[in-house]
Amino acid sequence: MSDISHLVQFLFSGITVGSVYALIAVSLVIVYKVSQLICFAQGEFFVFGALTMTTLVSKGVPVPLAFFLSIIIAMVLGALIQQVLIRPMKNTSVGALIVMTIAISLALRGLALLIWGRESHVLPPFSRGEPIQVLGAALQLQILWIVGITAVVLLLIWFFFEKTPAGIAMRACAENPYGASLMGINTQRTTLFAWAWGSGIGALAGMAVAPMLFTQYTSGIMPMVKGFIAMSIGGLGSIVGSVIAGLLLGLVESYTIGLISSKFSDTIVFALLMAVLVCRPNGLFSRS
Repeated sequence: MSDISHLVQFLFSGITVGSVYALIAVSLVIVYKVSQLICFAQGEFFVFGALTMTTLVSKGVPVPLAFFLSIIIAMVLGALIQQVLIRPMKNTSVGALIVMTIAISLALRGLALLIWGRESHVLPPFSRGEPIQVLGAALQLQILWIVGITAVVLLLIWFFFEKTPAGIAMRACAENPYGASLMGINTQRTTLFAWAWGSGIGALAGMAVAPMLFTQYTSGIMPMVKGFIAMSIGGLGSIVGSVIAGLLLGLVESYTIGLISSKFSDTIVFALLMAVLVCRPNGLFSRS
């Protein structure tokens, strides 16, 4: 491969990984905007989405149906967690709630271990065919699926928040929960819906990339960490900022691994996070 083809290959890899980080970051932002809480269990929804779909497909369920069912299962699980574990703690401190989300993460990881064991699982590609050659670089068809799914999700999120009554109600709750409740908006139901949405998007990220990974019960740790970094860089309440930061992180990782060494990829990412927090503590795209 020529130097140009290597650079293009790193670009494809960065966009792929960055799309996953962007989806995780968006799932975190949606929950945070409504509940002012960072859910550290999003990595486990990533795993549950990937492994649930893998299991369903292995049992003969058609891929489109397995895709839909896996999202629904993740959304129901997220809603149950919010109702049973988070809602009763609404009057406690933020620190206690964060500890609870970490405990939920560990519990879900243990549940995944019980269900799927320590083995790695691979989902068949959504489309079969030879990679597309672009300037000497190989563009896997699954990458098109990942980017396409990310684009569709972001479009739906924009439409939901800008054009639907439920989305406008959610925005109102995010900006002023007390004022929203005075206007007759059911803030508890809106928070429940946000958790379901966030869980579904987290699962969707895992499902999209599952054909390119050997997924096991611990596979959600690093996507969660990188998604949280993207959220912090972009701005805790900014969906657009989180998407841009997620893609940026993916590209930085890919080119660092390809041009320098994989040893330095995490170091550079965390250095970037620290630099942003020093210069812009609220994130690059925050309003303050």
